[in-house]
Amino acid sequence: MKLTLGQVIFKYYFLWQYAQMSWKEMNLWMRLPRHPNIVRFDRVVVDELEGRVVGFTNVYMPGGNLEENRSRAFKLEWLQQLIKVVDDLDLEYGITHQDIAPRNLLIDESTDSIMLFDFNFAARMDCPSPVESEEYVEDRNDIKGVIFTTYEIITQDNSLRNIPHEDQNIDSLTSKIEGQESV
Repeated sequence: MKLTLGQVIFKYYFLWQYAQMSWKEMNLWMRLPRHPNIVRFDRVVVDELEGRVVGFTNVYMPGGNLEENRSRAFKLEWLQQLIKVVDDLDLEYGITHQDIAPRNLLIDESTDSIMLFDFNFAARMDCPSPVESEEYVEDRNDIKGVIFTTYEIITQDNSLRNIPHEDQNIDSLTSKIEGQESV
């Protein structure tokens, strides 16, 4: 048995019928190449009695996510790192995260880097899936996620999170910003 040094987060589902969601996330996340801006997948957790997968762990990052820590100033360097990790996921690895949001962004205080985690909505871009929860949804695209997330972090206006993804559009955000400038 290999022991992990440091703290980890354990993600699991109580109800077995929802385990498929965890399995999909785990399978995708654990196969990603190591990236300086993706929280590291740690290990699969197996029930010793029945031998089935019950969840997984990922490396713990102290300090909370950007949604919980709104007083933290958002650095241009972090935006550049966020854009880079999204480009790498989408263009290099063929994976779309589909849930870019302040709640899924941590800051690694030891390296002063932004860290993306929580791949439960992620999907392969080139592989249509018969399972609805595994497919790429254009309305949840990562570029739009970065734009809306950056707006939310900088302005601390999270009102757009109440709008369904399919109704969010860049033009309405631009109009909102232009309307604020004239006030």
